[in-house]
Amino acid sequence: MRVLIVGGGIGGLAAAIALRRAGMQPIVFERAPELREVGAGLTLWPNAIKALRKIGCAESIEKTATRLVRSESRTWNGKLLAELDLAALAARVGAPTFGIHRADLQHLLADATGPGVLRLGMTCTAFTQGPHGVTIRFANGEQEKGDLLVGADGLRSSVRPLVVGSQKPRYAGYTAWRGVADVEATDVPDGTAVVAAGRGSQAGFLPLGHGRTYWFATVNVGENEMLMGSTRAVLARRFADWYAPIPALISATDETAIVRTDIYDRKPATAWGVGRVTLLGDAAHPTTPNLGQGACQALEDAAVLARCLAERPADPATALRDYEAARMPRTADVVNRSWEIGRWLAVESRVANFVRDWGMRLG
Repeated sequence: MRVLIVGGGIGGLAAAIALRRAGMQPIVFERAPELREVGAGLTLWPNAIKALRKIGCAESIEKTATRLVRSESRTWNGKLLAELDLAALAARVGAPTFGIHRADLQHLLADATGPGVLRLGMTCTAFTQGPHGVTIRFANGEQEKGDLLVGADGLRSSVRPLVVGSQKPRYAGYTAWRGVADVEATDVPDGTAVVAAGRGSQAGFLPLGHGRTYWFATVNVGENEMLMGSTRAVLARRFADWYAPIPALISATDETAIVRTDIYDRKPATAWGVGRVTLLGDAAHPTTPNLGQGACQALEDAAVLARCLAERPADPATALRDYEAARMPRTADVVNRSWEIGRWLAVESRVANFVRDWGMRLG
């Protein structure tokens, strides 16, 4: 079975690995001319590690990533509100939690797809499908035929509107800066991830190993709002007196390497596909980052997609509907909970902040 995958991000690459392991022939088409490093990290929670183990590529990733043993929630000035023992969680659920640079994860997955699977500089513009297959057309005039099409091309997917119609992304009300500092947060215990919340802002960090620390910071702003001053000036103005490692991590990051991203998701959809076409990862269920589950859910998608197709090799269209039915309730729950957590973390009034912090202390 030849499976065409549009999008060479974490979800698309993981799907290719899983499908190849299941005996299929995946081909990944990525619009970018190269896999560029993005200055960001992410958390691989136990569910992501279990998915990676299912598709057979966890070992190299676990060797590269940094194991997290503790997660903390704090106030903006460092007062501890809640903590989670990630070592105990790992013992209970059978998988650890890791911090990893997004680029490291993407390159490890790309290497694991095998030779000739990933094709760069391929922008999907349209597709057609019939009872026996799908044909994709690309901006360079090329065409590719396959048995199935998986749209794994992110929030602004080119495949999604052709499958389920247009739906405007939902702006979360805040923008985020992300960066990787080539220093370690030496004033917190090893293997500790921290999220701090203030009035209309969040900031946090986690270790990536090799002397690197990933950090993020958010500020409530209007959609597409321009902020006065340079990136460093904006961040210094807002976070100069925050919990001690945060200003130092920001100042240790080259301004050109700091990425700003307005935060969006989409309300859970009632359909992801039709016929021999489906969606995966952020193309299907983009979520705000408040649960740290965006990449994790894409990895789960990949494992379930391969399993469903392996179970119905003679009826791939039905297998895609099985995959969607298996994944839609879980991903909808993640999207909705992450959205609500984000709204609660972004409150601005002193009273709402007090209530939020008090609730977090109570667990």
